[in-house]
Amino acid sequence: MRDIVRRFLACGVLLAVLLPMVIAIVLGLGGLLSSLGDEAGAAACGRAGLIVGAVWFMALAGTATASGIVALERGASRPDRSDTPPD
Repeated sequence: MRDIVRRFLACGVLLAVLLPMVIAIVLGLGGLLSSLGDEAGAAACGRAGLIVGAVWFMALAGTATASGIVALERGASRPDRSDTPPD
């Protein structure tokens, strides 16, 4: 279970970094197509940008959840040190 969560976290971080670049490229292409008079292509790029934005939002939510799971797991595996007297 631990490896699956860490892989999911790594993929989530990768998607959280790369997807905004993809959104910018797709929306920029849509603007270019719109200026060239291709309204159908511009609309398709706008829809694709919206879909990629939704995937990016889900990647951010999944990354935050996986990060929380890893942090809680790490905190649960540490021994409780409050019972030992300070040195």
